[in-house]
Amino acid sequence: MNPPASWWRSGLAVLVVLGMLPVIGNIFRNDSSVSRCEWDGQVMRPEAAVTLELAGRSVTCCDVRCARNWLASHSERPTLIQVRDEHGGDPIDSADAFFVRSAVVTNRANGNRWHVFGDRETALRHARESRGRLMRGDEHPFAGVRGLE
Repeated sequence: MNPPASWWRSGLAVLVVLGMLPVIGNIFRNDSSVSRCEWDGQVMRPEAAVTLELAGRSVTCCDVRCARNWLASHSERPTLIQVRDEHGGDPIDSADAFFVRSAVVTNRANGNRWHVFGDRETALRHARESRGRLMRGDEHPFAGVRGLE
């Protein structure tokens, strides 16, 4: 005994609608006014953003850890890496910034423990207060990036 043809059409329509739900949800969920990290898609906090200037475009990541991950997985090399001072959010060229790796996690989703400072004294104070270390030379988070050394 076969069900009527209308049952087949109804069943097919239900399957098509169920298959389209993720696509429709994604369309409604995407808010272009919110900046998201190029590496993991997290909503970005502007005061921790890292911008990688590439040939003809720029890539923005939510923090130093995501920027390092992005660089490790892409062959493109930036001409400039711009970070933000943790105290004030001022943009700084990564070559001029002071980086501290400490016990303080700034992003629970990815475990970022890199902190960026515009002046050495503030960086050293943070390192002392948070069981961290000022990272220099080969320990600089962007050491080895061609053109930035």
